[in-house]
Amino acid sequence: MFDPQMMTGLRRAAEQPLSQLARIEQHLRDRFAFADEAVEALVLALASGEPLLLIGPPGTGKSRLIRAVCGLMGLIGDDSRADHPDYFEYLLTPFTEPGELFGFYDIPRAMQGDLARLDSGMMQQARVVYLDEVFNGSSAILNSILAFLNERMFHDRGMRVPVRLEALLAATNQIPAGSELRAVFDRFTLRCHIGNTAARPERLAALLDKGWRETYGRHVMPGEGPDLLGGLAQMRAVLAEQTRAGKLVPLGDHPLQRKLAQMIHLVRQYELSQMSNRRVIKLVHVMVIYRLYRAVRDGEPREAGLELGGPELQLLGRFFLDEQDEELAFKLTRLAQVP
Repeated sequence: MFDPQMMTGLRRAAEQPLSQLARIEQHLRDRFAFADEAVEALVLALASGEPLLLIGPPGTGKSRLIRAVCGLMGLIGDDSRADHPDYFEYLLTPFTEPGELFGFYDIPRAMQGDLARLDSGMMQQARVVYLDEVFNGSSAILNSILAFLNERMFHDRGMRVPVRLEALLAATNQIPAGSELRAVFDRFTLRCHIGNTAARPERLAALLDKGWRETYGRHVMPGEGPDLLGGLAQMRAVLAEQTRAGKLVPLGDHPLQRKLAQMIHLVRQYELSQMSNRRVIKLVHVMVIYRLYRAVRDGEPREAGLELGGPELQLLGRFFLDEQDEELAFKLTRLAQVP
């Protein structure tokens, strides 16, 4: 779908940050039971810069997993909640006020006619944002979140304020039904469902082994050396630069595009996602990032040309649907098989 040699060149530019991500992924897989799918979704969200929504009932480890990956990036200290200027976390309720997220107004200055927010440590200043129960927010908060996702902007009293956001991670107990909430839901490019572990002896043993240590032990969470977020942002900047230069563009009538078209048609037919034009383009973006990541993580020869393939096509069924469907998942897996 893309020039294999151009993809190889991108890999060289992305080697360091993607190697750091691979170490984080392995650490999380070793630490959390039956969370491999969610771990990979988190890795993809950080690498691509696309927002991620974890969906599942209370107690399935959504928040703990997000905090763990942020800890491994040095944004949260060892078992502490110490503030870090690059990290913002909040549990939304129907009573959450915008000022709790974006900063309240400085009252002494307001009394002098100067409206200014006390925004130090607030959401618009963070590079990584975690919003728990994201759909509980008011209309004003949800509209601001949409601007964060769509434009990387905070609209404040008619002013457009650029934000530092590089990764927005969110969690919810259930998928929203209202039209306003669905608009926000649609902006989460990546979605991953997390459920309770089946009550079978062998699975319960693995859950207790890792879950006990995770809950009652202490974890040393060193940062991953050089600025991982900065390295990933630089990787995406190189991708954008090569696209603007006309070097990284989809290659016409490619067999993989035909496969992808079949899969998108099937998903729409089952009404499990409209797969809007925006989502299709973002899907291909994530596919490119994932191919680069697989090459680095799996230690593929550096000189080999990189072709997108079945694992990239499978991302559609794994992380891009509105809801889960076992029959469709089986069909998509078969369609994604590439000789």
